[in-house]
Amino acid sequence: MEAPRIPSMLGFKAKKANQFYFEPRYYNPRKEKMEKRFKRIGKELGIEDNQRMHKEDFKSEMRETWSSGYARDAAGGQLNKKVLFYVVALFAIAYFLIYF
Repeated sequence: MEAPRIPSMLGFKAKKANQFYFEPRYYNPRKEKMEKRFKRIGKELGIEDNQRMHKEDFKSEMRETWSSGYARDAAGGQLNKKVLFYVVALFAIAYFLIYF
């Protein structure tokens, strides 16, 4: 059994605690740097914020650039020669380890 509270018996009610509204804020330094960079590049190119490239336009432009094969042309087949050399070297090492 609980002891009676005197203020409530006399008609006094306890004051409720003050309530407040707190909206948490999220700070993203990476996003802030990116926005500053977009603005700086936009100023250099003379592009306003509302003319910024949309995501789909950017994707299609990147696909066109990648499909042209500019990186592969610049390499000039050097990568294939290196891979072939490494494969032959590994087979030679494996052969000598197994049979000698």
